Amino acid sequence: MAQRRVRWLDGDRFRSPHFGVVVGAVSVAACTGLLYPLKTLAPVDSLGVVYILAVLAVAMNGGVWLAILTVLVSAAAFNYFHIPPNESFAISGSQNLAAFAAFVIAALIAVVVAYLTDRLRRGEELRRREAQARARVLAAADEERRRVVRDLHDGAQQRLVHAVITLKLALRALKEGDAGEAEPLVSEALGHAEQATVEVRELAHGILPSVLASGGLQAGIESLVSRVSVPVELSVPPTRYSPAIEATAYFIIAEALTNVVKHSGATRAQVRAIDDGRVLRIEVRDDGAGGAHMNVGSGLVGLDDRVSTFGGDLHVESPPGGGTLLAATLPLQPG
Repeated sequence: MAQRRVRWLDGDRFRSPHFGVVVGAVSVAACTGLLYPLKTLAPVDSLGVVYILAVLAVAMNGGVWLAILTVLVSAAAFNYFHIPPNESFAISGSQNLAAFAAFVIAALIAVVVAYLTDRLRRGEELRRREAQARARVLAAADEERRRVVRDLHDGAQQRLVHAVITLKLALRALKEGDAGEAEPLVSEALGHAEQATVEVRELAHGILPSVLASGGLQAGIESLVSRVSVPVELSVPPTRYSPAIEATAYFIIAEALTNVVKHSGATRAQVRAIDDGRVLRIEVRDDGAGGAHMNVGSGLVGLDDRVSTFGGDLHVESPPGGGTLLAATLPLQPG
């Protein structure tokens, strides 16, 4: 199945063991083919440097253990073809033995240097991505606050202002003894107040539904699923979790089901939450068209930023024509 991970480090797909083996074999063979004609023209201890380039190539692309294996293979090839007696694994003379030992030591040092350099690069890359994720989380939170303020101002606040003005007009009518004019004004003000209450409730539900806080994840997801137009098979444990875990799991499922309804063309979906005591795994499947893509700026990218703050993982499997699986893991224990 095609799998698209939301989070990755650049170049990781090139660091597979198979790719490292290919790089190592090709590099050692190329070095041997290049150096063999020069074995009588250059000093023995100067030829090993080229093999070290092969070791570095494998260390950067295949990992430490493949690099060490390349050191051993390179040492064998270097010894067999270039250290007298040629075309033999025997070594004659202390000088040739010293050249061979120097090559092995230099090659191993190259492995260590490549490993440490790569660790530093990957560490910097990870810190950069974490900083970007934190920045996106903060930007999303700021945007959400602006949306709430905007919705309150344009909706409930305006209705409450109208209600107050209308009540003042009704009060003036009552003071003037005109109860007939006051009654419709009071009814109008009541309508504005009731509509403002509805809008505030809907706004609060969009931020975090009250049923989630009062009933937990299971109740929150059941309420969410009841409003989805696609049939959903639900399996969520009744366990209560921390508010942060429950909110994150809720938003993951809500975003996934929104995508199911809007984009997948699915006829059914399945939501599962699996608690093994260490992590809470969230799975949302559908039988839709598949082929989902992770786009910068999408809701899933923002969710991945949120999941990453827990040290969790979010990924999508979406082969064309094969439906979509969104899966997330949220560690339940710190660290």
